[in-house]
Amino acid sequence: VGVLSHSLQEPVSHSLQEPIAARGFSTSTNARRSFSSFARTGVSSGRRQFSSVSLAVDEAVQSATSCGFDEHEGWLTAGGDDRNLVKKETGTNKYHCAPRPIEDGQIFRGSCTCNVPTKRGYGASQVLFDKLKAASDLDEALQNVFDDQRKRIAETLDLPDGCEVIICPSGSDAEYLPIAIARVLQPETQTGRKIVNIVTQLREIGAGSAPSAAGKFFSDYAPLIGKVPDGLASLNGFHEDEVCEISIPARTPDGAVVDASAEASKLAEEALENGSYPIIHGVFGGKTGLIDAVMPGSTAGGEHSLGVVDACQGRFSLDELKGWLEQDSIVLFTASKFYQAPPFCGAVIVPKAIAEKLKNSPPPGPKDMFSETGLGAFVTDKEVPECMESWKPLLKKGNANNIGLALRWEAGLAAMEALSNTADDKRVKAVDDWAVEVRDFASAQPELDPCYVERSIVSLRLVNGDGWLNMEQLRDVYRWVSLDLSSHLPNEDIDIISTRCFIGQPVDVSESHAILRIALGADSLESYIQDRDTTIREDQITVQKLAAIARNFETLMQSGI
Repeated sequence: VGVLSHSLQEPVSHSLQEPIAARGFSTSTNARRSFSSFARTGVSSGRRQFSSVSLAVDEAVQSATSCGFDEHEGWLTAGGDDRNLVKKETGTNKYHCAPRPIEDGQIFRGSCTCNVPTKRGYGASQVLFDKLKAASDLDEALQNVFDDQRKRIAETLDLPDGCEVIICPSGSDAEYLPIAIARVLQPETQTGRKIVNIVTQLREIGAGSAPSAAGKFFSDYAPLIGKVPDGLASLNGFHEDEVCEISIPARTPDGAVVDASAEASKLAEEALENGSYPIIHGVFGGKTGLIDAVMPGSTAGGEHSLGVVDACQGRFSLDELKGWLEQDSIVLFTASKFYQAPPFCGAVIVPKAIAEKLKNSPPPGPKDMFSETGLGAFVTDKEVPECMESWKPLLKKGNANNIGLALRWEAGLAAMEALSNTADDKRVKAVDDWAVEVRDFASAQPELDPCYVERSIVSLRLVNGDGWLNMEQLRDVYRWVSLDLSSHLPNEDIDIISTRCFIGQPVDVSESHAILRIALGADSLESYIQDRDTTIREDQITVQKLAAIARNFETLMQSGI
């Protein structure tokens, strides 16, 4: 499989990691019983099974624990794709994030990319991990956990009665589910009618979204099977002659915003005229927070076309969500962006009318779509709701249990439930106030330009002579800002330059420049509401460190750091 590169990812290596301490994250030297061998054998000290598909678990859990992370932290990385894996060179994943909270004194503003666990989320997932270890029947225990998590997601998002929630490993693999659902809503797509999947904001949505929307593997590592078999490009049942994906870029080469909604509408009309079935996407907040002009609804309850709202960043109001569901849009959502769950955990929210059709219909064909190199590589029977009861026998794979996904969702729900106690209008105002303060402070730095401000994401370009730093250069800045640079820049303010800051990865928005992002998450929003001065001081430190790096870019490049 040719792996699509997520902007900052390096080629994944599937050799087990050697021990190394994760830089900047608290470590533990306490001896703990390893569950990697437990996952392989399904037996531990004569107790019940605690297993998932061994290939996927062994790679993730062993690579994390061999880098000094404990058992719970290792399982937090399991049941995902290659982005979850801890790298032996850094003791972190590809986004420089480790599966444990940052240390006191460090600053996290990277919720638009990848999160480390918050202390609250970490504690919640630890409690669940201990409960699952103690369960006498893991299958039953995990089924109960996912049932409970679906209910809590619905409650915190105040979903209308009849809406259903499908849990999935990330926002990227959530894209497979609208294709499968479309085959129920329009049965002709099971017997030769082509699905045309129209995706907007290319380059500002997750790098895996477009290939997933085409029914292709977006990583050479799948949550429930581990290494994807060589030469397998598309999921079983999602072949190129059945699913066609068309991508609309977010911006023109000069950085101007494309009217993606208008383009998507034209393409959908053409698809219908050609006898195809269109799935039309709208993105509500891409990497820079960009929002498409129209969030498409489904027509005739999905019989004629299916509307999909990509709200994976989670930066929406409850009223906006209700509006999408009222027009029968499928909504893609994650708790691993704004709500700061560790990477990654996704959900597909199904509106009532479509849920009822799923409930009253047989599972879609072709049946190999549910095989272990089809949807079965990503979801089990436990993650789908009651309206998809007929799908469950096709998805059940013995004792396949995505424990890591349950742990990550538990961490995300801890934030969702805590923030649900704050009124929606108060949250919206706090986000707006924060964005203005960060924008104004960044504007005062000669080396920075806050070129885009969208809700809780402030995007910055960094000066480079008469121009701006490009994507390749900002990759270095992204790494440097997470390090203590005091020994390399002795003439800068040591309190600023030594503080480790974790921000959003660079985005290539124009031929002339790329941007870095400072993003508020649920935890930092709550902090801003409760203690504005302390929170804003963290943002000021982050901005000042970026400015110092821009001033000293050549020095840092020559240092080889």
